[in-house]
Amino acid sequence: MGRLSKIDRLPSELKELIGRLRDQGRSIDDILTKLQELEPDLDVSRSGLGRHVQKIDAIGSRLRESRAIAEAVIAKLGENPDNRTARLNIELMHSNLMSLLAAQDDDGEAIQLDAKEAMFLAGAIKDLASAAKTDQDRELKIRQEVAKEAAKIADKVIGAAGISAEFREKAKADILGIARK
Repeated sequence: MGRLSKIDRLPSELKELIGRLRDQGRSIDDILTKLQELEPDLDVSRSGLGRHVQKIDAIGSRLRESRAIAEAVIAKLGENPDNRTARLNIELMHSNLMSLLAAQDDDGEAIQLDAKEAMFLAGAIKDLASAAKTDQDRELKIRQEVAKEAAKIADKVIGAAGISAEFREKAKADILGIARK
């Protein structure tokens, strides 16, 4: 990836402090003053801090938007949204990976991935594909289990009515979509 900004090279405690202060609604000048109080020799410009704060705000905005979308979709899915939630998470992760590929550094230059980062990204995309396949397999298994249960119920109901086994099999195949054995 491109070079790290001075803010990105700060110790994690200071970066977390910047985030907390921003969450409290503090201005860039307030944050810069607080950083200089804690670290008098700190070499951070106001413009560099401003770009970092803009990045934090943009990420926060995207996260809030993603959460709102996820909550709205899940609310519409009802009590058992597992498979759709998994699909939504896969799509959100895919969107985030694409945003990473389109990211820019502090100077507006496209961020370049080194070999290790490209390999990590490829692994993440592979994991997304695997998650999608797992989700599809789980969906298929659920459908098969539901079909088996429906077939058992159909056998009981139709059998109790005194209908022949041949007609029962045809009814299951036609009505329930279950292939004949």
